[in-house]
Amino acid sequence: MKKASLNTLLIVVITLLLVCSFASCKSNKQSDSSYSNETRNDNSSAEPPSSSTPSKSSDKGTDTETNKSEVPDVQPASMADALFIGDSRTVGMMEYARLIEANYFCSTGMNVFDIKKNRISVPSVGKVTLEELLSNKKYGKIYIMLGINELGYNFQSIINKYGDLLNYVNRKQPNAAIFIQANLHVSKKRSDSDKYINNKNIDRLNSELSKFANGKSTFYMDANHLFDDKDGNLSSDKTADNAHLYAKYYSEWGEWICKETAKVLKERQS
Repeated sequence: MKKASLNTLLIVVITLLLVCSFASCKSNKQSDSSYSNETRNDNSSAEPPSSSTPSKSSDKGTDTETNKSEVPDVQPASMADALFIGDSRTVGMMEYARLIEANYFCSTGMNVFDIKKNRISVPSVGKVTLEELLSNKKYGKIYIMLGINELGYNFQSIINKYGDLLNYVNRKQPNAAIFIQANLHVSKKRSDSDKYINNKNIDRLNSELSKFANGKSTFYMDANHLFDDKDGNLSSDKTADNAHLYAKYYSEWGEWICKETAKVLKERQS
């Protein structure tokens, strides 16, 4: 009887030990599993530094491009109320610049000494003197390019006559903006071989003419940079006779005049 009781007690003890051992193992496994899951969850919720940095940079770049203030180009000025006065270079503009709305009082050899004596055929107007043209039609813009044919005459007399012409035009057209156009250079070949019509004299002439500009009613514009070579001569590949532009370059000149005029008039209004 005693032996049976001992055996029963032994079985109970062994069973309890097995149950405790099993429970301990299960608890450890659950703890390990829980730690592993928490670690994975923490890592997955964190943003990798390498991915967050480019994102911020990209956002900033987008904001910068979006917030940039774009300055619109000034619309080229209309030539519907324009008059061009000048010599053979202006004749070339009349024929090739495609500024067909403008009027042109020009001829080959025109100069400040004889300009008021000449009767010129003006397209869409007729054959008129400068006085008749200015007296019978109002202009908003008047462009003058003269002086190169006069080189060789007394220099101060050229400047004086040019000043007289400006005053005369201003009196006839007091509401017009007058643009003194710099005389275009000649090629190096022509400049080196001509005693009078050379770029040194042209620059001297242009410099004096620019002084007539007052920024209010009279302005100065110089297009030489469009056609000069690096040494300040009319580029040899833009002229056939060393003095006048090829026809295809007059349209570029005309476009530039329209844009520059718009800028000048906008500045005058501000």
